[in-house]
Amino acid sequence: MLTSIAISGCGEQQNRSVVRYSQPQVCEFADTLAALDSAQPDPKQMRFLNETWRSLDREDRFRPDEKRVAAERMQALNYYLAQDTLQLLDKVLGITAETYEEIEALRRFSSNPKEMKVPDSMIRNYRNAVQACCADAVSRNATALLRADKESGLYAVGRRAYFMQRDVNALLDSELTFADYRQKIAAAAAKLPPAPELQLSADWVTCRN
Repeated sequence: MLTSIAISGCGEQQNRSVVRYSQPQVCEFADTLAALDSAQPDPKQMRFLNETWRSLDREDRFRPDEKRVAAERMQALNYYLAQDTLQLLDKVLGITAETYEEIEALRRFSSNPKEMKVPDSMIRNYRNAVQACCADAVSRNATALLRADKESGLYAVGRRAYFMQRDVNALLDSELTFADYRQKIAAAAAKLPPAPELQLSADWVTCRN
């Protein structure tokens, strides 16, 4: 009778271990993660890695053990992304404060300050400045951070980033004071623990050389 079992020369079955390789996309993700500066990871790379992680997870590219490790490492990395988000929000706040002072200067010379129309050029310059500085980065950071637990500091910072446009409009319309807004930012920042030490090596994947 024919059999598919391989027989060794001494009559015993030849045992061979089967290597389960990681998918190439996962290997590329792990290599990019490992290439980060663990002391000061680049914000652009962190945003890229978050988007890649979501894509790989959505496409079910990770093995269960890989998914657990990748999720842990991305969560640790996102504490640094949260710090970047706070810095970006501070820059937006500075731009908004300058524009607010310009608007208030016009109102002081207006015969009807409450009904005064803000010049389109001023609004356009403000939007361009925020866009050039931070708008896209803040939006992408918010998308990453809002995946965290709702009670976490990551989520709190992500929420402030998500509502940035609403908040700056309220500041410019004097519906929200700058002091109150700074307090909201400070409250979110206070929920963040110190950023953990990053473990970035690619020792959690099995890749073909």
